[in-house]
Amino acid sequence: MSNIETGTGASRVLFINSQDTQLQTTNPILTTDYLFIPDEAITVPPHHTILMSLHHTSIPFSFYNFQRGRNVRLDFTTSAYNTTAGADTGFIELTEGNYNARSLMDAIVSKINTATGGTLAMVYDRDTLKYNWRWTGSGAGNQRLTLRIANGANAEFNFKDEIGFNKNVFVEGIAYDVYFENNGVNFRCGFSDNAASTQLFTTTSADFWGGDNTAGTQSYFSVVDVNAAIRSLYVRTNLTQHSILDSAVGGGFSSILARIPIDVNSGGIITISPSDGSVHKLILKVKEITAIGVRLTDQKNRLINLNGLDWDISLQFDFIEKVDLKIPKDKRLEIHERLYKEWKDEDEYKKEERQQLKRLKKGE
Repeated sequence: MSNIETGTGASRVLFINSQDTQLQTTNPILTTDYLFIPDEAITVPPHHTILMSLHHTSIPFSFYNFQRGRNVRLDFTTSAYNTTAGADTGFIELTEGNYNARSLMDAIVSKINTATGGTLAMVYDRDTLKYNWRWTGSGAGNQRLTLRIANGANAEFNFKDEIGFNKNVFVEGIAYDVYFENNGVNFRCGFSDNAASTQLFTTTSADFWGGDNTAGTQSYFSVVDVNAAIRSLYVRTNLTQHSILDSAVGGGFSSILARIPIDVNSGGIITISPSDGSVHKLILKVKEITAIGVRLTDQKNRLINLNGLDWDISLQFDFIEKVDLKIPKDKRLEIHERLYKEWKDEDEYKKEERQQLKRLKKGE
């Protein structure tokens, strides 16, 4: 059934609170994946199309940048000086939460030192935004500390990007493990795989190595990025399958409705309002909307955990009349059609002439 506003410039706005929906996960505190079924379906008249846009959203910044299953574990190996690590010795796990560069550094140092019995020292360089590292083992068996950022059991879920091991910078775009070692005479660092290691720099044991680019040696470390896992939020729906292109899926169409910038501190409210200006409007290729699925994710399409809090969005539906687009005819086709018509007209004329001659011969 069509509605009277489809004949005007009016819009229809649907407000949704996650508390009023059907959650699509077995975890009751995960409120960022749900299905909403309106009591009255949104029906589109035959001569109309819907433009949908995000009208408003209100999201509590209660999620953590460091979350389990995403970026809180880091594998390591301790070994003798100049000995390549071939397997994990152990791992550390950060407490879920939000960190700044200093608190993240302190947490890593504390947990590594407790787990290994050695002494990892780190310094944050505010000018280069990088960490500098130094390792002192407690015995011959742990003179080398290898951070298994590439080959560890948790290589897909560690926090290597957050602490400055972005593969775009480190070792010409190839991900390797990184090691620091000290035998009481020399301090060395480098990178390795499970079979061999490559030395980058040697200095006295009192020096740090890393972001300061010591003695002109190329620094393979990138800047610290504590927000590497979640830089923006993405609202996705089951209705947006033909309007948004995403490089994460090879430039194909995705379910993204809108990107939400994180522009408040933790504990605040992330909002987008109609007053924020121009918004993207998507053409929906549907004639009836009976259910709306909504997901709130990071850039890798992983659900955001708001730690049990609900959130609001409102969707705007604009009804527009379809316009019959006239496809211009190809010029060569026009010429051929005109020539054919002229030939056909001439042929019809000659045919009529022949008929008249026949009638004259018969004395008609």
